[in-house]
Amino acid sequence: MAATGFWADVGIAAAAFVGTNIDNTVVTATLVAGAPLERARRIAAGQVVGFIAIVCIAGAAAALLFEFSPAAVGLLGFVPLAIGVRGLIGLVVRQDPAGEHTGPRSRWRRRPATDRAVGRTLTSAALVTLAAGGDNLAVYIPLFRQGGAGKLAAVALVFVAGEVGVTAAILGAGRHPRARGVMTRLGAVAVPLLLCGVGVLVLLTAGTLSWL
Repeated sequence: MAATGFWADVGIAAAAFVGTNIDNTVVTATLVAGAPLERARRIAAGQVVGFIAIVCIAGAAAALLFEFSPAAVGLLGFVPLAIGVRGLIGLVVRQDPAGEHTGPRSRWRRRPATDRAVGRTLTSAALVTLAAGGDNLAVYIPLFRQGGAGKLAAVALVFVAGEVGVTAAILGAGRHPRARGVMTRLGAVAVPLLLCGVGVLVLLTAGTLSWL
């Protein structure tokens, strides 16, 4: 019976992990595809850091019986929105070394899109993952509150294995020649637009815009 219960807990944890990390995986893989190859591992590591932060916050909230307001968590949506807007502004105006602003037809626009990518640092990837983690918190806090050493062990096992799989998927998809070919052509615009979309979606689904 104990073994059956453990595997049932594994199934529940797996469903929770998959259901809350598909969006993060897609977004981070896009960031990897739109950035220079040497940045790929940093971006993937940023996703891992962001996920660990989400799990730690959920665990602390569960231990303290603390409830997060969805609208308050949604404020994190301004992070990817700000990064995306910054990237879009950078497509229109750029300060050249002489201190003069140059337009979209200037020499810098002929550089590869990967050289102009936004959100390509560990910190940016971690913040984007954390910002999109409102649904993760809503699922993980009740999951952790169910308690029990066996249940927590199952959750830890699934989350570690799942994060290894997510990291491999991010690096594999982001480094795929076809994906990188598309992002080389579209990445300078697609990545900022994606981040703006993530930010707006987080604000809308969390109900944060009702505060404004």
